[in-house]
Amino acid sequence: MGFERGKGGAWPNPAEAPAPADLARCVHCGLCLTACPTYLVTGLEAESPRGRIQLARLIEEGRAELTPTVQAHWQSCLQCRACEAVCPSGVPYGRIQEHARAQIQVRPAVGRLGLRVRRLVLRQVVGRPRLLAVAAAPVRWFAQWRLRGLVERVLPWRLRTMARQLPANQGRPFRFEGRETEPSGPPVQLFVGCVMRELFGEVHRATVRVLEGAGARVEFARGQRCCGALHAHEGDLEWARRLAKENIAVFEGSEGPIVVNSAGCGAAMKEYGQLLAGVPGWAERAEAFSARVRDLSEWLAGQPRLPRGAFRGRVVYQDACHLAHVQGIRREPRALLELAGCDLMETEGADVCCGAAGLYGVVQPRMSAELRRRKAVAFAATSPDAIVTANPGCHLQYLGAVREAGLRVEVLHLAEVLDRAWRDSTGGGVRAEG
Repeated sequence: MGFERGKGGAWPNPAEAPAPADLARCVHCGLCLTACPTYLVTGLEAESPRGRIQLARLIEEGRAELTPTVQAHWQSCLQCRACEAVCPSGVPYGRIQEHARAQIQVRPAVGRLGLRVRRLVLRQVVGRPRLLAVAAAPVRWFAQWRLRGLVERVLPWRLRTMARQLPANQGRPFRFEGRETEPSGPPVQLFVGCVMRELFGEVHRATVRVLEGAGARVEFARGQRCCGALHAHEGDLEWARRLAKENIAVFEGSEGPIVVNSAGCGAAMKEYGQLLAGVPGWAERAEAFSARVRDLSEWLAGQPRLPRGAFRGRVVYQDACHLAHVQGIRREPRALLELAGCDLMETEGADVCCGAAGLYGVVQPRMSAELRRRKAVAFAATSPDAIVTANPGCHLQYLGAVREAGLRVEVLHLAEVLDRAWRDSTGGGVRAEG
């Protein structure tokens, strides 16, 4: 199914303009306002989904230009898509935003140098596994350096913020070699991604153990690339489509579901059919690929026999935006945490964006910091032993939040909690419960 792009107005790139039909679906009811993090912080109409849509409408109709002010309002959007989850009209706001930002790629009103640097990094480093591995090595070294804390104190605020978010307990990067158990059961394809592969090796290794403990034979499709989510959110749809095609081609020769432990990656991959709609030779292949994608919690929740665990501690689960709002997965992670034996508590605003949002913390540091501060306040009020998430960006943001607030609390991926719970309950192994 194709989507008609805007043909008129003042779009610098009409072929990638937001579709008029998408813009017309917004009836300005206002239900999105209280779901939007930037509106909650600023109280400004232009910082709300319907306000940003109205700006796009004005451009489509030729009544406004792509000014620095318009671009600033679009770029301040987190693309958390909480508005989509509450919209009664089904406005595809995420798609609108990606195509709106594609216009900025062509004609940036401000920040041209920053845009070019981000595009270079996303295309030539994040989008290329070997270069990313080289770039990530010193980052991992710094994260585990015993003098890290002293260095952080003298860094400028923005660098100090990023440094505080680095995980110190993730060990070596994840590679395809080194299987920990003999494979058995039905095949499951693990998507390893880019940032997850290099900075969250322990999360991937825990994911493999959890999948195998649930009875799967974990396989790895060689040649898989970055999912393209960061590129699409930036408006670089050309590169996002290129990465999507490469991943589709790689996984077509495999069997079984494609399991993803990163909410942002999973959401992007489930929408490959939309991204490649109307592209000759790829639309149907993309739809078939997307139909195979499952979030880790989604796949586990569908298994008839899962181990029971004995995780000790008070846990708060924070909904990753692209898991809750885009994929509609809220109940499954909580059910798994309860099965793991956690003392599960809820915090205020658990499904409000934490402010990570891919590169958002780099390009919008003040808004990101405010949302991070609000999360820290909620954590302090609950006093958990562990904060659990299902997305790498959120994971980094929460590490920064607890360090800035001086909280003594672990930040864990859902897979790490399940792995620890299952292993603790059986002395290192897992046992299936009927």
